[in-house]
Amino acid sequence: MHTRTLTVATTAAGLALVLGACTSGGPEPAPTSDEAAVTSDDGLEGTAGNQGWMCNYVSPTAVELANGSAPQTTRMLVTEDTEDSWVCDVLVGGKGEQEPVIELSIHLGEGAWADARARAEGAEGVEPGPDHLGVSFVSPGLVTGLTMCKDPQSDDAGDKIPYALVAESFGQTGAGATEHLERAVTETAKALDQSVGCSPKLAVEEDAAQTTAP
Repeated sequence: MHTRTLTVATTAAGLALVLGACTSGGPEPAPTSDEAAVTSDDGLEGTAGNQGWMCNYVSPTAVELANGSAPQTTRMLVTEDTEDSWVCDVLVGGKGEQEPVIELSIHLGEGAWADARARAEGAEGVEPGPDHLGVSFVSPGLVTGLTMCKDPQSDDAGDKIPYALVAESFGQTGAGATEHLERAVTETAKALDQSVGCSPKLAVEEDAAQTTAP
């Protein structure tokens, strides 16, 4: 793959701010790891309501389908916050019984691309996903989009690095739930394209070149 290896990527807080600007109409302060992990007044981890960041690309319908029924409580919790990855879990359940039902993630770099691809290709029932997600895969309860977006540390709009976008259901994995996972990944990809610039076509072309190379 003709891209330079990512060494220092944008922070997760910065990524959250970028995505928040796409959903709220303007930049909002991004939550820090500590703020994202606070316990609410009802004793539940995570935050409720529209915070203007990535978890909100997961629709209430997606949560209901993945859970198997409409949950009494839904919370959003940042579970990974590093230089090159950002992961949000959608939690359901009461106090002391919370568990993730959907996970939505963005990982940057060639290693993340390779890992996400290997997992997607090894999933049962996997099929090619839509072109607008780049090199993409859809299997029951798992949607993966491998695209190329601008390196956040570069001033050159043409300097793109691999991004792996993944949505997974830990509950129900039927067609309806999977369709809404695909929508969540699509909305995330759209937000990234609007904010930093992405090229799913480039991802497909470079992947094809790498596959056919001797």
